[in-house]
Amino acid sequence: MSDDAIHQSLLRELAFGYDRDLPLDAKTAAAGEGGGLSVERFEITSRYEERVAGFLMQSAEADGPRPLILVGHPGTLDKSSDYVLWPAEQWVARGAICATIDQAGHGERAKRPVSMEDFQRWPMRRLDQSLQTVVDWMRTLDYLSERPEVDAEQVGFVGFSMGGMRGAPFVGLDQRVKAASFCISGASTLAGRGGSAGDLANHLTDPGVYAPMMAGRAIQVVAGERDDLITPEATQRFYDQLSEPRELVWLPCGHWDFMPQGIQPVGPFLERALEFGDG
Repeated sequence: MSDDAIHQSLLRELAFGYDRDLPLDAKTAAAGEGGGLSVERFEITSRYEERVAGFLMQSAEADGPRPLILVGHPGTLDKSSDYVLWPAEQWVARGAICATIDQAGHGERAKRPVSMEDFQRWPMRRLDQSLQTVVDWMRTLDYLSERPEVDAEQVGFVGFSMGGMRGAPFVGLDQRVKAASFCISGASTLAGRGGSAGDLANHLTDPGVYAPMMAGRAIQVVAGERDDLITPEATQRFYDQLSEPRELVWLPCGHWDFMPQGIQPVGPFLERALEFGDG
C-alpha cells in the first residue's frame, strides 16, 4: 500500500470512527399501526452524544427474522416524509423490515430551517453533517442488527438524492450492508468550492471515492436522464467506479419529478439481492 493510500485510510478511520462500546441507550415507542403495518419510533445515542431518532416499519403479522432495508431521505426532508415512508410501506408488504432516520441537520435534529443553500455554500457544515450521518447509520445498524426480528445477514440500503450521497461512504465502509440502491445520486459535483480545505472535505465524502469499496455487493443506480442537480455525468462517473454485480437504470425524468416512477426498479432489485418477496 502506498503512503498516500495509508494516509487516506487513516484519515477515513479518524473521520468515521466511533467507540464501538458506547452505550446506545435506546428508547422506543409505538408510533402507529394499521393496514397490517406496525411503526415504531426509536432513538439512540450516536457519536458526540447526538441523539438520533428513526422509524422502524414492519408487518404487524410477520414472524421470524426478515431482511432489513435502511432508507435515506433526500435533503430538506426527514424521516416522516412520504418520499421514504411510501416506498418503505411497499417493501414491508413484500416481506422486509424498513428503517429510516433523521439525518444530521434534518427533522427533529434541525437547529434551523434547512435549505438547498446548505449543500452548496458551506463545505465545512456539509462535511460535519455528512460525517455524522455516516456514523449515525453505522450506530443504527449496530442497534437494529441485535433486534430479533431483523436478519442481520440480509441488510440493504436505499438512498434518495442526499440520502444516497451521504449513504455511499456508509455502504462503502460498512461490510454488513449486502446490497444498495442509489437513486438520483452520484459522484460529487462540488469540487473546487471552498478552497483547499473544501476540496479535502469534498474528497472525504465524495461517493465516487467509496464506490470501489462496494466490490462484491449488489449495487443499483437509478437516475434521471434530465437531472439538473445530480447530472447524468456525475451519475455515470459514480457507476463507472463500481464493480460487478451492478446495474444502471435510466428513467425519462429529472431530479424533482423522480417520484413515483423512480422506485419501480428498486423493489425487484432489493427482492433479488436480499431474497424476500418473489426474489
